[in-house]
Amino acid sequence: MMDTMIAHLTVHEIACWAMIATGLLTILSLTMFVTAPYGRHSKGGWGLMVNPKLAWVLMECPNLVAVIYFYLKNYAPGTFPPATNCVLLAFYTGHYINRSLVFPLRMKGGKKMPVTVMLSALFYCSWNGFIQGKWLMELKEYEDETLSSARFILGSLVFVTGFSINYQSDEILRNLRKPGETGYKIPYGGAFRFVSCANFFGEIMEWTGYAIACNSLAGYAFAFYTFSNTAPRGASHHKWYLDKFGSDYERLGRKAVIPFIW
Repeated sequence: MMDTMIAHLTVHEIACWAMIATGLLTILSLTMFVTAPYGRHSKGGWGLMVNPKLAWVLMECPNLVAVIYFYLKNYAPGTFPPATNCVLLAFYTGHYINRSLVFPLRMKGGKKMPVTVMLSALFYCSWNGFIQGKWLMELKEYEDETLSSARFILGSLVFVTGFSINYQSDEILRNLRKPGETGYKIPYGGAFRFVSCANFFGEIMEWTGYAIACNSLAGYAFAFYTFSNTAPRGASHHKWYLDKFGSDYERLGRKAVIPFIW
């Protein structure tokens, strides 16, 4: 039994460190060599184009599937992980219920997504679902006292703030254009007062808070990859806004994705 647990932990740790290494490669690639080819940056040469609503559901849902799998694998019906684990799972599943079901179903139009981008995101979400699900429902049982610790409370507050920013920013972007309007417009309000990509800023905050609350390699790997993937894309979006709207946008004084910093 102990040997099996050690083997599982080793596999899990390898998966976490591999995600951190992939994050390093991702931030270097997106900063120096390539712009993620979807949305306003879409271009040919990346495979078939997929309906954006379908793409978002398919590529994000492995996170929820992983939670269901590890629950059924480790808990009898009607039983649950410790309270602290349940709160962390609520953070995780709450975000991905919104991202894989609510967000795509409420999308208004949207450009088609290259199938290669969708498949790479599906692979990442399956990988991350394994890491987070296995940690929270198989490898770690947090003490109930963790709920009242300063670290957990701080992490939870950061997560909830980030989720609120992310959700509000999605709403602002979704309602930018009135019925019948086309083209791109400058978003205003919320955290867009400070950054061009408030939705990315909110997501970075979410998983940073989650990592603080988890205080685990699994959480820190997730937070680091989130930053590595979204921050360079935010910088690309910021440059696009400056090129598109020129001095009118520059006068707003926004940073790309981290207020007052980047």
